[in-house]
Amino acid sequence: MNKLTQFLKSKKSKSAFTLLEMLIVLIVVALLMAIIIPNVSGQRDRINQQAAENIKEIVETQRNTYVLVENDDQVSLNELYENGYLTEKQVSEAEKFLLVEGDLGDPVEIRPEFQSQ
Repeated sequence: MNKLTQFLKSKKSKSAFTLLEMLIVLIVVALLMAIIIPNVSGQRDRINQQAAENIKEIVETQRNTYVLVENDDQVSLNELYENGYLTEKQVSEAEKFLLVEGDLGDPVEIRPEFQSQ
């Protein structure tokens, strides 16, 4: 029995975090999250805007190349893909970021949600 009481007393003497300390840690974590989350969201928007600008430039360059080589100024994304001017991934990115219905206009337009403010 003596060893049991010694064991229990030794467990009681171990220190732990108080409720106040835990509350302070939670407040600090909440403040850090309040600062970090909006920055991450804004960064995602800037990345999407840059991706839209990049794919626009690629599509316009390939459209102009097609017009010069093929002597045809009416071209769609599908025709650029079929003739090897764009890859399948570039076409899917263009459909995501650009306004492309039917023939490509000059200049190609970026969807409003990806335009820089």
